[in-house]
Amino acid sequence: MPIANSQPGVSERIRRLPNSITVVTTSAGDVLVNCPPETLKYLLANQINPPGTILIPPDIPPGSELGSGGFVRRGINYASVEFLIYSNYFVNGRKVRLITVTETQARRLRSLLEETINGPSDPATYGAQDWLKAECAAVAYYPPLGRAPKLDDMAEIVSLEAGGGTLGTTSISLEGEVFVFREGTVELARVTTRINEVALPLTLAPPRPVQRQEVTLQFIGSSDGFDPDGITTCFLAYLGSTVETQATLFDAAAYVYVRLSHLGLSTSHIAEVVLSHLHEDHLAGLPELILMGSHRVRLLTSDRIYQGLLRVLSAMLDLSIPDVAALFDYVPLNPGVPLELEDRRFEAIYAVHSVPTLAVRVNGVCYSGDMRYDEEWFDELVARGVLSEQRRQELVRFAEGASILVQDVGGGTTHSTLSPRLLQALSAKSQRLVLAHTRTHALPETSSEMAERIEFAASGSVVGLGAPLPDDGHIELVETIAACPLFARLSTHERLSLARQLEVVNVPDGGTIFCKGDPADGCAYIVHSGVVSISIGEAPVRVLGRGSSIGERGALLGGSRTSTVVAQGQVSLLRLRAEVFWPAAERLGLATACARADWLAETPVLGELPWASLLDLALDFEPRSLSAGERLFTSGEPGYEGYLLVEGAIQFSAADGLVVDELYQPGRLFGYQAALYGACHSLTARAAAPTIVWALPAPALERLNLLYPQLLMHLRALGGPSDPPGASNASGSLQ
Repeated sequence: MPIANSQPGVSERIRRLPNSITVVTTSAGDVLVNCPPETLKYLLANQINPPGTILIPPDIPPGSELGSGGFVRRGINYASVEFLIYSNYFVNGRKVRLITVTETQARRLRSLLEETINGPSDPATYGAQDWLKAECAAVAYYPPLGRAPKLDDMAEIVSLEAGGGTLGTTSISLEGEVFVFREGTVELARVTTRINEVALPLTLAPPRPVQRQEVTLQFIGSSDGFDPDGITTCFLAYLGSTVETQATLFDAAAYVYVRLSHLGLSTSHIAEVVLSHLHEDHLAGLPELILMGSHRVRLLTSDRIYQGLLRVLSAMLDLSIPDVAALFDYVPLNPGVPLELEDRRFEAIYAVHSVPTLAVRVNGVCYSGDMRYDEEWFDELVARGVLSEQRRQELVRFAEGASILVQDVGGGTTHSTLSPRLLQALSAKSQRLVLAHTRTHALPETSSEMAERIEFAASGSVVGLGAPLPDDGHIELVETIAACPLFARLSTHERLSLARQLEVVNVPDGGTIFCKGDPADGCAYIVHSGVVSISIGEAPVRVLGRGSSIGERGALLGGSRTSTVVAQGQVSLLRLRAEVFWPAAERLGLATACARADWLAETPVLGELPWASLLDLALDFEPRSLSAGERLFTSGEPGYEGYLLVEGAIQFSAADGLVVDELYQPGRLFGYQAALYGACHSLTARAAAPTIVWALPAPALERLNLLYPQLLMHLRALGGPSDPPGASNASGSLQ
């Protein structure tokens, strides 16, 4: 939060917006401090002209916070500056100044932005598809420059470390954990570098009932990155014959976790994510989905876009590319190589856009990506030698015969411009034409017959084709139970039985579910739809959506509630009364795991997780006592478990018996790499004193990898004994 000093007029220089966004007024103009996704929308909504100077927060220390690294805090990138650059350059006609703390940050930020704004910088990256680079340059062509704008045309990247904090008579310095603004010797303002607020979107799509059909699209957003009243285009496609079918997510809008929860969905309802390209408005929610979702992400895109994504996430998170690649599962979806995945057939081509972009077709649904579709312009590009006739035919024919075509019509030089000619061409290709990526929802003059098959997507809207599928509210309850890691441990039969005994409780917007200090009523709850805010003291610490379990500690141990839980929007909860909760708790062994969960809650990093997640983790740990000198594992033998040090000390030695390291701080996890990756231990571990460890078997480690990727990212960020050789960070502190 901004900290103002006592000098008169200082408070007027600081304007605070949600999500830790701060604007400081100086003689050199306004300076924006912190830039999470949709900052431009927040500024425009508050009638603030986007500042021409942006101050980026320092990197978060490695391993200090779950789901965090580099510019990212809890899955949110606080250097999301791309659309501030566009707004300053194309609207205000000026170059933006980006200020990082260190030169290393400046280099990483440059690498990130060059990839997202201009695409791969190395021509060799395109290989035999150098025609794609020429197409991108043709789309990005900017007449005032006579070429496509480059990052250096639009932004200057400097660092405080290299003297970049001087702006005329204004100076900015980092002093401890505070940015200090001065005019000469007079202190203007102080802004903390700590980012503690729970980041939330400016707008949410209104929840609407979904009657599943043979093909069903549910739009999370349908507008562009400049629209303060809209959400960027992002949608779910249900492509199956039963209501249990999981969804395919096309692109990832910012704050996707909260947006899904508000629609009554969990990240566990997503089978895969299709990433069309690396522009921020299509990418912003992906780090959050990867790091803070409820299961491991399966990502579909082309090899070229995937390699660019690894470079972007590496710069964003300050992780090596191999460590970034380990955070999610990549399934190649390359043009010309159809992909069969379960009962879906995916096909792709490169669209015509300013950076490499996929247009994707799956089971009758076609998504254009940000394609600039204009058949007369295609003819011009053929005449200029930019497009071959074969390539033109590929673009024109790709959507033919689609059941539903989702087409970007954002306009301008880089997107499709809405016109009667465009509508005539596109509506002839599909049964239903859905126009997206625009805030303008007015058709040009067209025939009534054509207009009947055309609609604009809206945030939260549902588009369907085919026969309705049988709707069963009971199945919805079972899906919510299955989305909760704790109760997903129950068998299918047990989940069905539990669903029959639950009560559905509706809570209005702002309604208090329970307060800190209230006596526990013996009930536990699972969020069925909507979003709840968890507060300890005055400050919200997290938001939880569908499939999140709350209140178990009070139900198990009695006493008083330890937090306050409030509904954000309309919320439905599944209430497990004591007579329903306890049989399930006994079946899972929750009571015996409580003490372990409380111990985990005392470790500074794991303590950030909801208590239900700690209880879930605690169920997999197996306590084990070791006497002094007792061997835990031996160099060269396969690994079958990971271990958490609870008490005592562990000594590591090489094959020749030489002691190379020792762990003695409680909360250290070690030995897990060999078990997780099917390798052999490179060191021998013995108890250096009477010791207690909690063992985590390989199946539980794999489950950890699937459900809590942020924990493994945290461990990779920390150093420790090498186990196995070549693996980064075989032991890591959970402190």
